[in-house]
Amino acid sequence: MQFGRADILFIAAGAVLGAAVGWGVKAGLLATYAAFPHYLFVLIGMGLIEVVAGFVLGRSPGTLVGMPARLAAFIVGVGALMLVAGGIS
Repeated sequence: MQFGRADILFIAAGAVLGAAVGWGVKAGLLATYAAFPHYLFVLIGMGLIEVVAGFVLGRSPGTLVGMPARLAAFIVGVGALMLVAGGIS
């Protein structure tokens, strides 16, 4: 399985999104022990990125990237979140 350009960009976007959420936790913008887990911000953000990209490109959001790329982007995003925030809650 090889990732295409769109897949790699989506994985990179997941990493940036995870780092942004981690920075928000570290800066105190998001509660450290919230009822809404921080990794869900990464998951919802990735969904929004895919919907917006699909709208801009004029394609159905489900056809932009494959499921392995979605899973890899989520794993990388949560990893970046944990690296920046110093853990996961």
